[in-house]
Amino acid sequence: MIRRAAAAAIVLALALGMTTACQPEPAPSASGPVFANEEEAFAAAEETYRAYVDALNQVDLSDPETFEAVYAWTTGEANAGARKSFSEMQADGWRVAGRSVVGITEPVRATIGDPTTAVIVACLDVSSVTLVDASGESVVDPNRPNVQEVLVDTVASTESATGLLINNLDGSDEGTCEPE
Repeated sequence: MIRRAAAAAIVLALALGMTTACQPEPAPSASGPVFANEEEAFAAAEETYRAYVDALNQVDLSDPETFEAVYAWTTGEANAGARKSFSEMQADGWRVAGRSVVGITEPVRATIGDPTTAVIVACLDVSSVTLVDASGESVVDPNRPNVQEVLVDTVASTESATGLLINNLDGSDEGTCEPE
């Protein structure tokens, strides 16, 4: 229960699509460069992540239809992790409240070609997000930092309005979100 609570908190409260041992879906690829340069790819990665977080903020764990918008912004490990976590939390009667807010983002690396990829680090404020189990008990670690540093790995996709989908989300220790 504790381990699943931690994973669930990461998916919703930290907006991280946990990686799983499941085989990831093949990452979509474009037939050629989608962006003219790395700056365009980084901007699209940020736009993709912000849309993903907006979709997460609309999730109602009692209504699986609200999960679809999150799935639409993901592929591979991010998609598999979100599907598994949402399914388990919904079945167990968990509830989420509050909103995550994307702060600054920083480019990490990009590849323009086939496949085009872009990786950014994002600072995500989760201070107002709560996650409770069916009995109303919080499953959020009381020591959770208010701002989470997230490594966002995207890949080109013709199925996305931004030209990218999130392939993997993970915690980061780049130091981007540390107060100065």
